Amino acid sequence: MAGSLVRRFAVAAVAAVAIGLGGGQAARSQAAPDVVPTTYERPRLDDFWGGSFFTDAVVSPNGRVLATVKFVGDESAIELFDMQEARTKRAGGLDMPFHVYALEWKDQNRLLLTGWDRENRLGVWVWTIGDARAKKLFRFDAQDDDYAPDPKFDTEEESVSFYTKRDDARRAKPRPDRTWLVSRLNSDPDRVLIGTQLENVDRLVSVDLNTLESKVLDEATPDHWTEWFVSNSGVPLIRREQARRGSSVRLVRLAQGAKDATTLAEFPFEEHYGFDVLGPSTKPDHVTVRARQGNEEFAAIYDYDLVTKTFSERRIASTRYDMEDAIFNPDNTLVAGIEAGRGSPFVALNPKDQARFEEIQKRVPAGSMLRIKSITPDDGLWTVETESPTDPGGLWVHDARFNRMLKIGQTDRVLNEASIGTATWLDYQARDGQALEALLLAPVGAQETMMPLVVMPHGGPHGVSTDNDWDRLAAFLASRGYLVAQPNFRGSGSKGRSFALAGYRQWGGRMQDDVTDLVGHLVKTVRVDPKRVAIVGGSYGGYAALAGAALTPNLYQCAASINGVSDLMTKMDWVSRMGNPVSEAFWKRTVGDPAVDRVAMERVSPLQQVGAIKVPVLLLAGDLDDIVDPKNSQLMYDALSVAKKNARLVRFPRMKHSPTRYTDSATVFGEIDYFLQNCIGTEKLTSGPPANRANKREALVIMDTSGAVPAKDPK
Repeated sequence: MAGSLVRRFAVAAVAAVAIGLGGGQAARSQAAPDVVPTTYERPRLDDFWGGSFFTDAVVSPNGRVLATVKFVGDESAIELFDMQEARTKRAGGLDMPFHVYALEWKDQNRLLLTGWDRENRLGVWVWTIGDARAKKLFRFDAQDDDYAPDPKFDTEEESVSFYTKRDDARRAKPRPDRTWLVSRLNSDPDRVLIGTQLENVDRLVSVDLNTLESKVLDEATPDHWTEWFVSNSGVPLIRREQARRGSSVRLVRLAQGAKDATTLAEFPFEEHYGFDVLGPSTKPDHVTVRARQGNEEFAAIYDYDLVTKTFSERRIASTRYDMEDAIFNPDNTLVAGIEAGRGSPFVALNPKDQARFEEIQKRVPAGSMLRIKSITPDDGLWTVETESPTDPGGLWVHDARFNRMLKIGQTDRVLNEASIGTATWLDYQARDGQALEALLLAPVGAQETMMPLVVMPHGGPHGVSTDNDWDRLAAFLASRGYLVAQPNFRGSGSKGRSFALAGYRQWGGRMQDDVTDLVGHLVKTVRVDPKRVAIVGGSYGGYAALAGAALTPNLYQCAASINGVSDLMTKMDWVSRMGNPVSEAFWKRTVGDPAVDRVAMERVSPLQQVGAIKVPVLLLAGDLDDIVDPKNSQLMYDALSVAKKNARLVRFPRMKHSPTRYTDSATVFGEIDYFLQNCIGTEKLTSGPPANRANKREALVIMDTSGAVPAKDPK
């Protein structure tokens, strides 16, 4: 449920940063100062893509050894810290993946490593402590480890194309393939379950750690992302399939003995709060689920009987938010649920665990979200990951045996609240009295009045919400000196059935009004300069940015859209072409049915209201977008150009729905930075936007009505 960092932190120094939980006042992180410190340096754009430092940490089942993985230079390094003898051992010379991002103990002598190899293939390895080599658990062919990296590509699509076209029989099939860990199988000392993907088909595979012999246990429908859920005794129970195109989710009860596999539920991904699997259960033939029963307002946590297809009584629930996720002990006992709303607090079954969560929260940076990474069988040691809107996060160990917190290190070399600013929640009212909330990110040294504002509506929009997690773009914009506001408008997820339904068929209506009313509130309270307000967003947020420029033409000074929807008819045509009836029915319910709602849909489509736009518009689009038809951005630019409006379009031929490669990410961030600085910033820039100075490897398509695109460098 569905994851970068300050200075290097040696694991050997872990004991030196213990925070006692006994007597005395708890240590708390301090908010960024109101005045810019004399030593403050604004983070550079590259600092936001410099790579992570510590990536994972887990404690061994016997509670003695803390294993960590971090980046050292361009490679991963595993270190083992003896919790009793307070010493560190570097796993030097270990033959392991190029980048390891996750660890899990199989037992106290073996670690399971998940990472990417030198051909960018996701894989799983087992390493016996002390051995010089880690063994890959699954190979797709005899040359699976014969690395042949090529500098000409760095995306999965390019590598597939490269190896398919290359005149080499050994490389004739599409690559790279991938594997991932499904279950370490507590019930079996020598086997694990992994998922594999080959040629768009996911399979569940059992692997013997000693012989590496494998056996396929289940095969998923092609073109789906797949998760498997396993019983306490290691029996695969449920397959969760999410369509790669159309985003519907199907829950399938796997065949058991003479009983065939059966579909338990199928629903749009955006409505996953209604019924979805969270994890295992200690009861045979049961799983732990999140669901809304009957007319319940909020999704709660239940046990679900796969045989009778019935729910237990509510096990964990909230009166404020939907439940988002769950935490389990190593024996699959349910420990707590996690609320989906702001702050994402824990709701534990045991008062002792609840007190422990609250104690941990006091010891980590204020406003952080917590994720429990691992729990030792004796419940003495928990490894904890923190994250907040102004800090990519840190890794910690809470030791109940000695009543202390141990900080392992930061997950980013440079970025934290001292370089980004402060985050606070704002409660405000919409024009019809609806109570709403927004997350505000203020830069270091922010003034209290007349600030430049960037409004950032989230994507989705349904089933998605702004929370206390790390949003790289929002943090980047705050670091540039803007007040960044991220509203949870009607239709957002996490706040219950009624709040979600209130956004249905309200694109350009109540959902847009909620964003508009946030700006009005901030202007009225004199927090914001009404002459320096911009709106920026991706996906649905991109639609909201364009709608803001078209439907409220006097409110914003500029608007930027990343892979945004510009025309609701174009969107619905794209949805129809996906060929997914579950997804299509959902979008007709939430956006409108073109057969009967065309006039209303065109009235709130920015493409159809171009004549009303008065401000500069920036359009950033990935030509490989598989969520929003890339044609939306091109059509919008063409219409703005014909209407002689100020517009700029940058198309990325190798980017999907959001930038993932460094070159695309840096260009997207740089384009927005340049655009906003010249729109609402304090100093106009003259060096030209980043795409005009792009890496020569990129074949960016740049169109600009101002004629600011220089001739292509012949070199």
